[in-house]
Amino acid sequence: MPLIHTGKLHLRVVLVGFLKPSSAAKAEAVLMAKHPTQAMAFDESHFNVITEEGGIHPAVNAPVSIRRAVHRNTQLLIRTGEEATPTLLYRTRQKQWVIQHGLGPHGLQEIMATIS
Repeated sequence: MPLIHTGKLHLRVVLVGFLKPSSAAKAEAVLMAKHPTQAMAFDESHFNVITEEGGIHPAVNAPVSIRRAVHRNTQLLIRTGEEATPTLLYRTRQKQWVIQHGLGPHGLQEIMATIS
């Protein structure tokens, strides 16, 4: 977070919905929220590991534009070859793009070492 706050790291989150039948509607709910960042933080902070469910309630009757966005994002993820979150796309110091599915126990530290 300190790198994001100083502008040295830019983070873009692309919401997808594939894990459970309610996943797309939950992504839609985040996008429909007045404050999407807060909605996503609430969902994450209320995540239940046993049920693999976040705290946000699925959207009901999301606008077509929102439903299409989540669907397109999910299709983009599928085209990467693996349905896994997080899926990260980042550029190394050597200006090479890397796509990584999931994070190991030291994944974020390893990524930060290649980009900073």
